[in-house]
Order: sequence, then C-alpha cells, then structure tokens
Amino acid sequence: MLTQFSRSEAARVLNVKEGRLRYWDRIGLVKPSLREKGKCYYDFQDLICLRTAQGLVDEGLSASRIKQSIVQLKAKFPGFENRLSSKRIYVFGNRVIISHKNRLIDSHSGQLLFKFDVDDLAGHIDSTVEKLETRPRSAEEWFQRGLSQDSDPATYDDAIHSYKQAVKLSPSLAGAYVNMGTVYYKQKRFVDAQRCFRLAIQREPYHSKAAFNLGNVLDELNCTEEAVQWYERAMEADPTFPDVYFNLAAANEKLGNWETALRYWKAYLQCDEKSPHGKIVRKRIKLLEAELA
Repeated sequence: MLTQFSRSEAARVLNVKEGRLRYWDRIGLVKPSLREKGKCYYDFQDLICLRTAQGLVDEGLSASRIKQSIVQLKAKFPGFENRLSSKRIYVFGNRVIISHKNRLIDSHSGQLLFKFDVDDLAGHIDSTVEKLETRPRSAEEWFQRGLSQDSDPATYDDAIHSYKQAVKLSPSLAGAYVNMGTVYYKQKRFVDAQRCFRLAIQREPYHSKAAFNLGNVLDELNCTEEAVQWYERAMEADPTFPDVYFNLAAANEKLGNWETALRYWKAYLQCDEKSPHGKIVRKRIKLLEAELA
C-alpha cells in the first residue's frame, strides 16, 4: 500500500485542486511531511489532516481562519499540537473549537453548533487510497487488467470481473465480451460463454473470433449444425484463419458430410502447410478419399 503521496495523488484522494493544497502548505495549515529533490510528499496522517481541513472549509471556515485559531490555541495551551488528525473539531459560526485533553477549547468564547468528528477519517482515507491505487479508470484499463488475469485459472473470476467492468464503461467493446466468453469456456460454463459470444457478435456481426468461439461452444453442446453455421461466418470474416477450416472439417465429419469435410481438410492444409496437425489431417484426407472412391 502507498505510504507517501505526491501532491497530485493527495488531491485526487481528496477530490480537491492541487492549488488548494499548495495554499494550505504556504500558510502552514497542513504541510507535507517530506520534501526531497524539489518535490513534496504527504504521509497517511497528512491526508487525514487535509481531509479535516477540507471538511472545515466545506462548513464555511476559511483556511486562514482555521490556521489563526490553531495558532491562538497553541499560544494559550503549551503542548497543543498543530495536528488536525488527532483532534475532535467543532464549528461555531466562523470559530474553531477543538477538544484538547477532554476540554473544548476556543480561542474566543462560543457555543457548540456543529460537530465535525475525524475519528472515522482514517478508514475513509484508507479505502479511498486503495481504490486510487488499484482501480482502473477506463474501459481500456479494465480490459488490459482482464488480459493479465485470463491465462491463470486462479484468476479467472477476477478476469471476468475486469471484463464486465470494461463493457459496463464501453458496451460496444466486443473484444471484452469475446475474452470473457473464452474464460467461461475454459471453466466449462458453456451457457455463459455462448451468451458472451453472441453479445460480441451483436456489436461486431463479423467478428471472426467471436463467431469461431460460438461455434466451439455450440459443438460442445452438441448443436453441431448450428456450430457449422458460425464456423462458416468466421471463415467469411477471415478466410486465412486455419482453425476454422479444421473445425469445419471435423464438424462436417460428425454430421456425415464426407465430401464437405474432405474439402475443408484440404483447405486447412492450404491455409497452414506447416501445421503441427498436418500428419493427422493428411491421414483423414486419405481415409475420406478412399471412402468416397
């Protein structure tokens, strides 16, 4: 987990402009804990201080007024720390009242009107920082995360989640549906895989990989005739795709379409002469030619 945050990262966590953080640094309200090589870095406690200051500003206090009140309190009470993260802070009009050693302290006199409690800010900052570190911000980033997860069975479910986020942000992203369907296919979740491939084809009617993979799913479900239709769609979309010819040949053999199967076996070899399956395919060709002679 991050332990140091640049000004831009801190601004993103707090959803404020960097200029506001620069101003608070300049007046001494909340200064970054580390400075090196011309850059400044906030630690986790600094973020809580920043969040506290932002809450007070949201309630109508100016940063300079907050700083002035803390300076006054520090002058009156030795040992008082200028550390907003460790205080319970109350706002009355344009005055700041801070709980210090079980006492409510105001640089003037006042009455409690609104309570701003920072006890839960650490948890909020923690979860916000975690999201900042790990959550992609665009469909493409979610897609790339899915790619990094979809080759390992241990992260298949994570990959599916990433692809779902990608299509949520960009519903026309056919490739994400194809990859999600492929993960489902690897998990033998054929109904889910079929749905994803069909969604991809709705978005890109001649997406060769989507059509090919849909054919594979249908073949697994013993819907071989429909599988052949989608293999043919894939072949139309990409005539140079060797695996389409292989699967078309095998599916037609399953259906008893010997002449069609023979044609596709030959087409497969023409498309990929150096195929590692060449020996098997040539054997099938000889057997079918003998059968049809």
